Amino acid sequence: MAYDFKKEEKQFYRPGKKPELIDVPQMQYIAVQGQGDPNQEGGEYKHDLV
Repeated sequence: MAYDFKKEEKQFYRPGKKPELIDVPQMQYIAVQGQGDPNQEGGEYKHDLV
C-alpha cells in the first residue's frame, strides 16, 4: 500500500492562513532516479526498486 505523505503528515504539507515556522522532524525517505511512467510494468522505476 502506498504511503500518502500529504494525507498522513498534513501539518507539514497543508498551508495555513498565515505564514508560520514549523519544526520538521528527521525522516527517512528514498529517492529513485529515472524517467518514464512509474506505473509502467517493467519500467525503470520498478526495476530500480527491486
